Order: sequence, then C-alpha cells, then structure tokens
Amino acid sequence: MKTEEKAKKVQNIATALAAIFGAVGAFFGIFQAQMSANLKNQVTSLQNASQQTIVNVISTLGDDAQAADLAQSGDTVAITEQLINVYNSTKDQNAALTSETQTLRSENAALQEQVENLKSVLLNTYSMDEIDTVVAQGYLDEVETKRLDNLELLDSERCEQVASVRDLYGTTHSVSYKFDPWQEAWAKFKLDGRYDTFEANILTSDDTSRDANISVEIYVDDVLVGRVDNIVRDENVRPISVSVNGGKVLMIKAINTDSASGSICYVSDTNLTVLQ
Repeated sequence: MKTEEKAKKVQNIATALAAIFGAVGAFFGIFQAQMSANLKNQVTSLQNASQQTIVNVISTLGDDAQAADLAQSGDTVAITEQLINVYNSTKDQNAALTSETQTLRSENAALQEQVENLKSVLLNTYSMDEIDTVVAQGYLDEVETKRLDNLELLDSERCEQVASVRDLYGTTHSVSYKFDPWQEAWAKFKLDGRYDTFEANILTSDDTSRDANISVEIYVDDVLVGRVDNIVRDENVRPISVSVNGGKVLMIKAINTDSASGSICYVSDTNLTVLQ
C-alpha cells in the first residue's frame, strides 16, 4: 500500500514537472517569436531610414543621374561610394568658388581705390557743377589737344626744335624747344583762333650754365598772359598754363636776366586744348 502511494506521488510530480517544462518551452517560443519580429521590424526601419537619408543627401548635393539610379537600385555600398565622390566634387567646387570670390573681392577693392583716386583727381580738376553735368549726360566730353610742333612756326630768334631733352633729374622729354638767349630768345606760332589753353613744362639740362637765371614769358597777340621767373639750373621742371582763348598768335620768350652765357632753357611737354 505504501509502495503504491509512493509511486502515485512520483507520477504526480513528473506530470507537474512536464507541465512546468511545457509552459516554460511555450513561453520561450513566444518570446523568441516576438524577438525575431522586433528585430525584423528594426532592420526594416533602419533600411528605410538609410534609404531616406541617401535620398536626402542626393537631393542636397544636386541632381546626379547616376546617383539617382543608384538610389533606386538600393545598392547601399555603391550609393555610399557615389555619394562620397559627389561630396568630394562639391567640396572642390566650393573651394574653387571661394578662391574666385576672394579674387573678385581683391579686384573690387582695387577698383574702389581707383574710383577714389579718380574722384580725387576730378574734384581737384573740375568744379562740382561740371562733375554734375558729366554725371547727368552720362559721358565726359572728349577734349581734343595738340602739341606745339603741330602748329605752324611763324618766326623765331635763338630758338630751335629738338627731338628730345633730358632734364637734370633723369627724365627724358620728347619734342621740345631750346631757347638760348644772349639777351632774349623767342618763337612765334600760329594759333588761328582755334585754341583755348596752352600748357607746358619749362626745364634746364646739362648744357645750362650754373650761373644762369632765366625768365620765360607767354604772349597772345602781343599781350602778356603768363610769366615764370628765376629759372635756374638745379631746379626741377616749372609748369606754366595760360589761356589763349581765340588768340591768333602765340609767342614764347626767354629772357637772360643776369647776362651769363649758357642761359639755356627748354619748353617741353606742350599741350594746346582745341576750342569746342
């Protein structure tokens, strides 16, 4: 009797253990299925996110036909390689554009400096009314000029035209007029009423005496309109500008003020403005 009860207890325990192991197995089966489903969902989500990221990057970098084809193909490795190439190309283009921008900025700064210099020259040369007129009409009237050697030489005394002369500061001046006054030297030119202003530089050279002292006078139709005094050997060029408006004859006269021999001077860089 005791043996049968003992066998029955053993059987009941085995049945209970079988039930427990069956429940545990079922639980792990359900858990494994859920984990597998979760992992599959996560992988799918990552794939979708990766694909969307690639599409976004392609859109940002620009429309590239080959990249678009790769995006549609879903070849992640190939797409990544292509994106790297597109990125490097875009970076190189950006570097080139940055360099070009810097160059343009430098050129713009240089142009601004030139504009400021031009403004300074204009303001020192023209009145504001004249500048406003140029701005209003949109262009600057072209001023026609002539050199003194374009004019007819009517008469002269102790004056000659020379091809060029070098002043004592090393500058070479083209066509010039050499005046060698014992007392006076002069030259007359035909204006014929066609000119407005006369400009020139007066200078000395190595053939000028160290004791020389010279004056230069400008006449229009025998009327004195300009004079430069105390022209000496070691002095730099002396500019002169006079109105010759409507005059018929221009005379340039050099005067030896101390009677020293070798009182030579030159009239160079001549410029006559034609009447408009």
